[in-house]
Amino acid sequence: MMKSIIDILIYAHDGRGLGHVSRSVAIGLAVRRLFPHLSVLLVTGCGATAELIGEGELDWIKLPSYKTKISCGKSCGDLGPSNIDDKVLGTVRAESLSDLVDVYKPKVILADHTPQGKHKELLRAVEGSTDSKWVLGVRAVVGDVDKVWSELSADTFTSRYSDILWYGDSSVTGSSELDKLSKHFQKIPFETGYVSRFKELRNIVTDVCTHKKLAGVVSIPWSGEGTSVLLEKVAEVLGGFDISEGIWKVYMNHRDPRVCGVKKSFECHPNVYLEQLGPSFLTDLANSRSAIIYGGYNSLTDVMGAGVPSVVLLRGMKDGEQEEHAAILSKSSSAIVNVFPEDEVTVEALRNSLEKCLKTKVEPSNMVLNGAANAARYLAELAGVRDANG
Repeated sequence: MMKSIIDILIYAHDGRGLGHVSRSVAIGLAVRRLFPHLSVLLVTGCGATAELIGEGELDWIKLPSYKTKISCGKSCGDLGPSNIDDKVLGTVRAESLSDLVDVYKPKVILADHTPQGKHKELLRAVEGSTDSKWVLGVRAVVGDVDKVWSELSADTFTSRYSDILWYGDSSVTGSSELDKLSKHFQKIPFETGYVSRFKELRNIVTDVCTHKKLAGVVSIPWSGEGTSVLLEKVAEVLGGFDISEGIWKVYMNHRDPRVCGVKKSFECHPNVYLEQLGPSFLTDLANSRSAIIYGGYNSLTDVMGAGVPSVVLLRGMKDGEQEEHAAILSKSSSAIVNVFPEDEVTVEALRNSLEKCLKTKVEPSNMVLNGAANAARYLAELAGVRDANG
């Protein structure tokens, strides 16, 4: 029997958005909060991980980052900050992950999104690990992601994985996704509810201002083909509001060259502040009367957790996940006011939607948003904690 150095290792898929890492961070924070005696380590290539953790207590290891670019709604590999070829990087990271598992000997390993990892980088660790309990974590709506629904994915899960955590609420989405996962992986998933990093961080940062002094926030976590055109429209809309409505804060990655090119469009408006993506976004979100977000899992759970009326933009990815998920949630949460494809939304539609948001009061919802805590209890029990749900 191996002697474990850490109790729980969390692997987070990275490459484009922040949703996978954000969920993993939230769960890691929940484990540290609820079970402070347990040792937890997060491993990912996402460079924004420290900002996502914020003031929370969660240690992590940084792998060289993947980078993806979007072409015609489909993502493909690109050279990341290390300038290592995408496929070569997958091989290098696979060796690093295998070594980490071998050295730290975790009791439980939670892998996000696919059992095999991005570019199959978990396979070596999975095959070489004999005593760790492997757990797969899957978002509420997977979408048409071939790597999740592949034969390799099912075979890898069957060979070494013991459990699936489903980060959704079947009272909202229905059971079709659960049934599909059960059939593919031959295992009934454990339903955690939605994993909200906003909700988890509120347990840590208790002095968040909620007086709704800001007119709104805009979140552009990463840029794609249509981002520059969209930002021009957003600048025109926000600049058209009277300053008496309040300040608008636009959160972007200022290091992205595509974003830098449109910053001047905002700088001429005294009611608009430009902010670098970081932990202050959630504080400002809680203090806002409206928001413009993209329709990723992370952003949707943020606005639902904060109870902020929002305009949701869709990137038009081929997997269809955002479209399907936003359509489902808009029926259950009044926080989602309007939904538009990013390349079709007009200046007039954006302005009308924000005006509607500013007049909307979000009604309480029965949607389960404490998925991070529920996942943490499940993992703690697997790691040997008695009465983890007590």
